[in-house]
Amino acid sequence: MSRLRRFNRKILGLSSAYTHESDTDQNEVSILPLDTEEQEELIQKFEVNAHVTNKLYINVLSVLYLLYGGLLMIFVRKAQGHIKLALLAGANSLICSCITLRYDIINDYFLFKTFKLRVSNFSINILNVVLLVFMSWISFNHVMEDKKTLFCLQVPMILFWVAVVVKRWARNMEDEIADLRRLKYKYKNA
Repeated sequence: MSRLRRFNRKILGLSSAYTHESDTDQNEVSILPLDTEEQEELIQKFEVNAHVTNKLYINVLSVLYLLYGGLLMIFVRKAQGHIKLALLAGANSLICSCITLRYDIINDYFLFKTFKLRVSNFSINILNVVLLVFMSWISFNHVMEDKKTLFCLQVPMILFWVAVVVKRWARNMEDEIADLRRLKYKYKNA
């Protein structure tokens, strides 16, 4: 029973103090089955908490992407040759990662009334992977001697994978909440 009481106190709205089963405080977790309305309220609390947490992560990561992208653009002005191309590819990769992290895009563009171009998160991710491969190729062929620059050029790849993981976690949380809705049982409290 103590595991049930400790279960996600933030969602259940409980205080951090433990209560005994004999207490009739409102801080106590009921061991009786929840009726339909209580189940719905609890699921809505889970949804709100998941939405707020995901929004916070996405906003923090977006600021991080934009700051590092701006830093790369400052370095582009000072760089020359192949390093300049790698820095531009890295900045564009960060923009693609930020777009796919924040938005779910599916859009069709008609070119010349015969050719339809579909832009989605999948196509943006493919473009992002191409940019990352191009940037890695340039950095490993032309910047091997400067370790700081080599590391700076690999950060967009790390941030790309962070965006993929955060999106997957958000999708898994939505799936878990949908499964929770399907598991609701019919119980009316008398």
